[in-house]
Amino acid sequence: MTPMTRTKQPLTNNLEMTATIHDILDQGKKTGFSTVEAFGEKVEREEYEHLTSHKIQRHTAVINKVTARAFWETGDPVGFSLSKPGLNEIKNAFTAVYSFHLPSGASGARNYASLLPASLDRVEVKIYDDTIDSINISHVDELEDQVNETLVSPSFKDLELKKICFVKELKKVYIANSNGLNAKYIKTHFNLLLTMGLKGNLIDIGETSAFARQIEPVKLVYRAYNLLDSLTENPLKWGPKEIPLVFSPEASAFILKEFSEYFKIKGDRKFMDFSFPTILNIIDDPLAEGRVGSVPFDDEGTQVGEKYLVRKGSFIQFISDVQTAFQYGTQSSGNGYRNERSLFPAVRFSNLYIKPTVLSLKNLMEDAGKGVLVSLLKLKNIAKEGYVFSAYGYKFSGNNLLEPVHFHICTTFLNYFLHVVKVSKEMKFFYSTYNVGSPYVLLDARQKSPGLLTI
Repeated sequence: MTPMTRTKQPLTNNLEMTATIHDILDQGKKTGFSTVEAFGEKVEREEYEHLTSHKIQRHTAVINKVTARAFWETGDPVGFSLSKPGLNEIKNAFTAVYSFHLPSGASGARNYASLLPASLDRVEVKIYDDTIDSINISHVDELEDQVNETLVSPSFKDLELKKICFVKELKKVYIANSNGLNAKYIKTHFNLLLTMGLKGNLIDIGETSAFARQIEPVKLVYRAYNLLDSLTENPLKWGPKEIPLVFSPEASAFILKEFSEYFKIKGDRKFMDFSFPTILNIIDDPLAEGRVGSVPFDDEGTQVGEKYLVRKGSFIQFISDVQTAFQYGTQSSGNGYRNERSLFPAVRFSNLYIKPTVLSLKNLMEDAGKGVLVSLLKLKNIAKEGYVFSAYGYKFSGNNLLEPVHFHICTTFLNYFLHVVKVSKEMKFFYSTYNVGSPYVLLDARQKSPGLLTI
């Protein structure tokens, strides 16, 4: 069993979930299923929200649920999800799914039950902050004080803090199956979200980490100002057809997430035949220390470390869970994760990012000479020609940022990554469902028409 990091949580709670997991495996076999998997999750969430001129509001929530996935000898699995179940509820749930989904209704084909992992190695991944119990309203006050002290600077004239929201979350995951797997882990999750205003525009900007001390509110203020200041209706005016674009980590990570479906096993395999620039490396790493997307194993118990999806410009592999890997005749990449909308695991990333280099942002801008720094993107639509983004940023010359501009970019997955010129060393991650990160990225673009660039 993978050891659970020491915590102050009551031991009885752990024993109750362990007993529930055992009951699910036992009752599933007694009901007549050949293979049974049990997944348990306990989440304790505490949220502090402060609107300016109001008192801090504290909200708490506790989630305690288990999910079962049961297989016959052939055909697709069935399952159920329960909150705080007892033995009778587990028995009734298995009876219901067995009687309504009889084996004769299954496809009769061999299934992937035997591919569920039977054991795990001990893996140390730093995702638990043992100071979580000391994080309270006083900590939120300190974060807000840091923001307000930064806003006093003349550099941030007219920038206002509208709302601060801080969330801490303790999560325990348990998984076992009748193949012999029995494992668990514990992790923490901290998120600071600031709502900032400037010249009539508002933006939500946040930072997420597995460790509270890694949250840096002062850096969020700088990012918020740069993003809000770039929001303009001034159209981009550019003489030459060619125009270098430097994508900020926010903009680059946004595009990486939009195109992330192409890295799943159901993506278009023709892209594996293309040679991307050798400077391009794209990785999914569930064992990255301190990252909020990190876990010692996925929600199916599959344990795989750092994976290069693109290495030195070569498309290496797709990500998968056990089911999709079985369908495509390969092994799971360890990317099977559950969510609130799905009973069974689905293919999802952990920490997906473009690998940084040793180059500075200064190097990218000087290499470009003149161009545009893209600070913020919004997906406008998906057209026949590709994805169309509304873009905001700053013209630059060498190291100097000039006036803010607004324009549109049209590109595709293939065109975007084929035109990467340089990648910087500065790195930022952004969390939403999973963790996405990127450095600054320099690309070549062309003007298709005034205000519309193509990559």
